[in-house]
Amino acid sequence: MQETNMNNRIWAQGLLIALLWTGTSCRMLPSVRPCPPSGSLSGDVLLSTVKIHTTTQADDFSNPWRASRPSQGNGTGFVIHGKRILTNAHVISNSRFLEVQKNGDPKRYIAHVRFAGHDCDLALLDVDDPNFFEGTQPVSFADTIPGLGDTVTAIGFPLGGDRVSLTRGVVSRIDQSGYSHSAIDQHMVLQVDAAINPGNSGGPIFYNGKVVGVAFQGLSIGDNIGYAIPIPVIKHFLDDVEDGHYDGYPELGMDYLELRNPAMRKSLGVPPSESGVVVTWLDPFGSAYPHLKAGDVLLSIDNCNIGEDGTIVLDGNPVQFTEILERRQVGDSITVNVFRDSGILTLAIPLLNSEDPFIFRNLYDVQPEYAILGGLVFAPLNREILKTIRSGFSTPNDQSLLYLSRYAKLDGFYRDHDQFVILIRRLPHPVNTYTDDFMNGHVVEVNGVAIRCMQDLLTAFSAPVNGFHRIRFAGTEEPLILDAEAVKATQDSILGQYGVPAPFCIHRPGDLAHE
Repeated sequence: MQETNMNNRIWAQGLLIALLWTGTSCRMLPSVRPCPPSGSLSGDVLLSTVKIHTTTQADDFSNPWRASRPSQGNGTGFVIHGKRILTNAHVISNSRFLEVQKNGDPKRYIAHVRFAGHDCDLALLDVDDPNFFEGTQPVSFADTIPGLGDTVTAIGFPLGGDRVSLTRGVVSRIDQSGYSHSAIDQHMVLQVDAAINPGNSGGPIFYNGKVVGVAFQGLSIGDNIGYAIPIPVIKHFLDDVEDGHYDGYPELGMDYLELRNPAMRKSLGVPPSESGVVVTWLDPFGSAYPHLKAGDVLLSIDNCNIGEDGTIVLDGNPVQFTEILERRQVGDSITVNVFRDSGILTLAIPLLNSEDPFIFRNLYDVQPEYAILGGLVFAPLNREILKTIRSGFSTPNDQSLLYLSRYAKLDGFYRDHDQFVILIRRLPHPVNTYTDDFMNGHVVEVNGVAIRCMQDLLTAFSAPVNGFHRIRFAGTEEPLILDAEAVKATQDSILGQYGVPAPFCIHRPGDLAHE
């Protein structure tokens, strides 16, 4: 979920959270000697916890026609019902080759990704050889999450070890927090003080012999603070993929303020007997957009009363009211009570997960889009493009991109756009000299054609005006001008000079949908 109050945007999170996958880019947490095996865990559990060997290759969004060098790493997974392996999405993201290995068995078996939920950092794997599952038993999942102070056991293959490791700790917090794999989504987490090290990613967390979580990330500024994906998130993922497709989470799509301020309560006319949160903004791509209004006071959700701090009581625990959405699937609906115009309304809200091109998640397993004209490289704005900017966002164009990525929907600049098309790179050649000042500029028009998506570039490039390509950018009236004949004459040689296999790669609508 992405709903958040105005003072707690995930973009501004100050905590650095490290994924617990052993690869070349991971921060190595301090090693802790494993505790002896718990008497409540059988040998079947150890055999059903498997090591995952990965070869990954991420795409290079700064040079979108090529990929980076392959790298190797490993993580953990475990066998569940249906002869499947559950693990973290970040363990298998951008994978080119996967193998799995049982504890104590030297043989490796080829595996494939069946589903990946990058928003909840979970994935399911299939294994080609049915003999792999001989001797394994699917784990049992708990019905509820453990309580604070309960002792749990983490199983995995930390720090690249070849033998399974067990560590124990207690549940120290149950909260909603950011999932660093996507960098933008928030879900429930279990904070545990068991020694969860790189390589534990995707491993099971047991309580009373049943799985209550999946290890997935650690806190870089804390000592022995690890996080597990809890049962509600796991169940949501597994239920979601039952129909053969992963839809992801429905989004209510709203910002809100807590109703603690007496002056605000008085100005809204909220009766003393009521409490809730004040809607301040609605995402035009969210489920609530057609139903709620700014200034509404959300009093309850599915018969759960909302406190002035935005919490409800669910399963005996105080949680943010958005946790109700965490338990629903796309296509479900919720019922809310809303205080509006001095009265209370009961509204039914169908839950959607619309295609929103302005959610800037980390991207995985997606080939970058680009288009090249005369050595100028254009691409859609996304989080990966922002990562390629090395200037510290010191130039006006860089700052404009950062602004668009954060506030385009808030300020209405998303209208008339399906993507923000950016000039990201110049492949130097005499045909494109003196164009550096336009780098990282937002393209709004080419040859008189308004640019609302990458596909529009191809239409515009095919029709120069009076022998020139005229490319206009947001914030400036002076266009970038290229000689159309010179571009046509040099296009193939520029592509060959820089090893570019094709002049463009543009996705069809829906290509970026959830897997």
